Amino acid sequence: MGAHTTLLRTVAAAGLAGAMLTAIPSTAAQAAEGCNQDNPRTVASTSIHSRGIELRYNGTCSWGRIFGSPGDLVWVDRSFDGGRTWEQLDPTPINSGGSNYTDAYDNRGNLMRACGKAGNYPDVACTTWW
Repeated sequence: MGAHTTLLRTVAAAGLAGAMLTAIPSTAAQAAEGCNQDNPRTVASTSIHSRGIELRYNGTCSWGRIFGSPGDLVWVDRSFDGGRTWEQLDPTPINSGGSNYTDAYDNRGNLMRACGKAGNYPDVACTTWW
């Protein structure tokens, strides 16, 4: 089974298919080498169903962070064409506790945003592109 098929099945199972059909899947191997999460700042934020979603940036790399409950998801999208299409990077659940973050990815000078959803609701919220 291809990575694209696997991602679409995972997305559909999570109730996100309608919100992400234009996303281009990415693999963990495409995570930027040399990225770290040192010296971050929040560059964009939003919320949905009392969950806070942030896009964090440290001058080279970006990652998403969510404050919520176990079962909530957070990921980052990266666009190479001004937000018309994007690749979804690293959907990450909160497994325990009240927050989690994705791996850091090199934004390569392109637009990034953080997205998330509350595990018990179908809707998705994304920060503005940054």
